[in-house]
Amino acid sequence: MMQKIQRFGGAMLTPVMLFAFNGIILALSIAFQNESIVGGLAA
Repeated sequence: MMQKIQRFGGAMLTPVMLFAFNGIILALSIAFQNESIVGGLAA
């Protein structure tokens, strides 16, 4: 049973890391579109 749980955890590692990476990229893209953060570059 423990082996099945560890196998499932290993399989879920990649999707969770991809969600975290996509979230960081999305947050950066929203921040770079905000003129109060990056100034006239966003316009």
